[in-house]
Amino acid sequence: MEPSNLEFRYYLAVTYVRLKKYAEALEIFEWLIKRDPKNYFKAYFDIASVFSSQGLYQKALDTLNLAEKADPNSARVYLEKGYVYKNLKEYDQAIVSFNTARELDPKETQLVYYMVAAVDLEREEFKNADLMFKKAIDIAPQTPLAQSARQTLPVVEQAAWNRKPWYLTTTFNWGYDDNVPRDALGEITGGPLSRGLGVGDQFQTFFLTGGYKFLNRKDMEIGAGYSVFSIGYRDWTENNVTSLSPHLYFQGNFHPVYLRFQYEFSYFYAGGKKQGINPPVYLTFANNSYAKLRMQTFMPTISIIEPYGLRSDINLSYQMKNYLDGVTADASRYGADITQSYKIPNTECYPRVGYRHAYEQSGDSPSIYSYHEVFAGISSPIYWGITGDISFSYMRTDYPEFFFTKRIDETYTLGITLNRYLIERLLLTFNYLHIQNNSDWVNPIPWEYSDPYTFQKNMYILSITYSF
Repeated sequence: MEPSNLEFRYYLAVTYVRLKKYAEALEIFEWLIKRDPKNYFKAYFDIASVFSSQGLYQKALDTLNLAEKADPNSARVYLEKGYVYKNLKEYDQAIVSFNTARELDPKETQLVYYMVAAVDLEREEFKNADLMFKKAIDIAPQTPLAQSARQTLPVVEQAAWNRKPWYLTTTFNWGYDDNVPRDALGEITGGPLSRGLGVGDQFQTFFLTGGYKFLNRKDMEIGAGYSVFSIGYRDWTENNVTSLSPHLYFQGNFHPVYLRFQYEFSYFYAGGKKQGINPPVYLTFANNSYAKLRMQTFMPTISIIEPYGLRSDINLSYQMKNYLDGVTADASRYGADITQSYKIPNTECYPRVGYRHAYEQSGDSPSIYSYHEVFAGISSPIYWGITGDISFSYMRTDYPEFFFTKRIDETYTLGITLNRYLIERLLLTFNYLHIQNNSDWVNPIPWEYSDPYTFQKNMYILSITYSF
């Protein structure tokens, strides 16, 4: 073809678009409209598409307004204007444009219903979005557009559930620990692994958290709530812990960055008394317990959704611990961790690596510690709706003033998790943990050669979680 051939020039411009040489493409498209406006009316849509691809939606709309003047009865003009208005978040105008396209060309009815539903979903008019997707399906149930609408209906339901002004989630665990910790409260509040008692025991935990969102927008939430946690052992009831924790939070959803700041005030009770011979429920919920700890926690978190399936999660925390037993010294703890995850293309497989650090300052010198932890893991669907996760971590903990000497522990942890939704929002989970703790501590009592800080343990936990 010769360069004077208009069709040749049109496809040359299309090629420039694919090569992202937008200036050259726009020059040709505009020339074609001036040269032969009737046969190259389609160039208006190409120009609008170029502007939209660059995020220049107002320029795209201006171009389509020119196309509307050139042919006010073109249904496609109004369809394209609907897309641009949607991108501009001018949702009412988008729906007017889509409906005008349907009036001009009834063959576009299914597409219009689908796009109106998409607009309503984006502006969180969930009931109408559900209705319009169903109407789009009814027009022609076998088309690819109808299939897409069917796949989107659960998304509408989930989005509506996520946007409700209240939240409530509860978890119940049953487990077995073959080496019960001496300091269950310390581990629960973020401390390193404590030495074991050398005996095994069954335990149960209960967790309930709920609250209300005072500000409940798509891009921002502010809310307050209350959490209850309790762990109870069948035999070693002195290790029972119960906490009551009101909290306040702010969350900003500014894609691709998501921010959250949460403040918690927690009141911990420790100890308990066995209520009977092997009762079916080991939880005592602070019955026969004593007030042990008041703790304030400040937790800023940042999540960043990155290109190429990458995601970064950064968590910071600061805790102020005020012990109430008259024996344990007050403490403050600083913590930070970062996790980098990756979604393997065309799969639901997510490998991850991360690093965690914490430092606790205490008025009791042997309780001062800092640790560095590296970890890696991978989660993936397995079969029958079961998702599996395997992780490994290595942690080095330094106790700089451990009874007039320095102590260093190295902890290796292997974790395996299997979970499956039994019904919507009812999650069944099984966890297995194998932990090996090695310590360089030397017993100062010469006739006692054992090192109580070198030990291993296994934990088996079955959990059921429901979100209301």
